[in-house]
Amino acid sequence: MGTPVRHFTATTPDGQEFTVNIERDFRYDPYRDFLVCAHCDWSPSLLTMKKIAGMAGEHLASVHGADQGLSQQDNEAFRKARLIVLPIVAVLLAVLFVCLQNF
Repeated sequence: MGTPVRHFTATTPDGQEFTVNIERDFRYDPYRDFLVCAHCDWSPSLLTMKKIAGMAGEHLASVHGADQGLSQQDNEAFRKARLIVLPIVAVLLAVLFVCLQNF
């Protein structure tokens, strides 16, 4: 569907790990996020008022029996991009601000 931007992970009592991804489709404006289970064909409609984390945790616990240690983490590539892009944007805005004051 799209690029995974966040992962929800939980384990079963016997230690097996299951993951639900939030995938972002960049073709839409604004971007659309979808929940997709990495282990089955579950991908609910997000036209609901439920929180995404609650839906992911509920799916992992009820379908896969993974109800221990629910965690979430950003995709590594998106985390690194934010660490690089945010300082660059801040510097560009500062330069623009200084240039506009000189006029």
